[in-house]
Amino acid sequence: MTEKEKFCKDITVIIDSREQQYRHITDVFERSGIKYEISKLDFGDYSFRCADRDFSLSCIVERKANINELWTNVTSDRDRFEKEIRGISLLTGSAVLIVESCVSREWLQGYKVSDWQMKNYNRKVQDIGKIIDSTLRAWESCNRYKLQVHCVSGTDSTAKEILSIFYYYYRNFKESTAKIHS
Repeated sequence: MTEKEKFCKDITVIIDSREQQYRHITDVFERSGIKYEISKLDFGDYSFRCADRDFSLSCIVERKANINELWTNVTSDRDRFEKEIRGISLLTGSAVLIVESCVSREWLQGYKVSDWQMKNYNRKVQDIGKIIDSTLRAWESCNRYKLQVHCVSGTDSTAKEILSIFYYYYRNFKESTAKIHS
């Protein structure tokens, strides 16, 4: 059994009880034999336990389902959202944000609201991708929140990206604690 296979056997993903629309993620976990539980997290949407250790205060993932949700978070809900990102960063040293239905940062920069949405929702700004990207870049700065932004093109990729983040975090944790104990 590889190290990654052992990790996947031992991990329990914690999904915040306030998280909505996560069935596409748990479907992948169930097909892959990944254990998960729904529980209240102080920060973020996802964390994990592995090998009798709880990482819910040290490795935290915030997920946004699409660009429009992220737009709402960086504009009308900015104070609350930035407070959450700041809290995660202070607690863990960095914050991880997964943006679903976002092919890449370059794609995000070019994202525009459709003419239909502009007219029907009385939108004032069409080039929302540029504004979102600018905000995220400021938050990624080492002297701000050390935010890490992961873009995933399809919702099927989200569960795999979450597991990858947790796996490398856990692997680095094991390596750093092994040096202390040797």
